Amino acid sequence: MTTRVRTFTIAIAVGGALALTACGGGGDAAGANGNGGNGTEDGTATGAATVVTITAPQGSANTGFAETSVSAPADTPFTIHFVNDDPGIPHNVQIFEGEDTSGEPIWAPEGDELITGPAEAHYEIPPLPAGTYTYNCLAHPTTMVGTLTVG
Repeated sequence: MTTRVRTFTIAIAVGGALALTACGGGGDAAGANGNGGNGTEDGTATGAATVVTITAPQGSANTGFAETSVSAPADTPFTIHFVNDDPGIPHNVQIFEGEDTSGEPIWAPEGDELITGPAEAHYEIPPLPAGTYTYNCLAHPTTMVGTLTVG
């Protein structure tokens, strides 16, 4: 490969990377609303994907999630941006069908992974049919509970 062709190839690669970054195709930068720049606070889609933020604030093992009700579109994959702001305490999010958490979750992180705060995780949730779901934390299932409305 000649120097001229190599320089042209590098220029194209750099230009493509810059274009992806400018269009939001790279990195994990969150928008001002903490939803990855793709949705509103309640999870309503404003772009190509819906991001729902669920936060475990400091002391949440006793006080619960900051968001006790969130929403997502039906029959469309979405992302839960889970923020654990509880230093040294493990939390996660798992989803149950209906308003009861006594059965098996219909979605949980692989291996029931817990995230020790302060830390963040992005959970990719497959399409869910319209309905009411309940989410909780595996480590604190009775105090950390919320409602997910899919519709």
